[in-house]
Amino acid sequence: MSEEKKKTDYLGMGLGLGVAMGTSLGILMDNIGLGIAIGTSLGVAFGTAMNQKHKKE
Repeated sequence: MSEEKKKTDYLGMGLGLGVAMGTSLGILMDNIGLGIAIGTSLGVAFGTAMNQKHKKE
């Protein structure tokens, strides 16, 4: 298997987890739109950071 196929896309994983957690947070805050926005932004930030960390290794 080539190296490109083994590569994990952390941005997509972070975004998916961020939206899921943001939806839960939004339900708790009684403002789903704000929760999804917060979750999305945090998911993209963590996914990008993980991609950068993985590139260094």
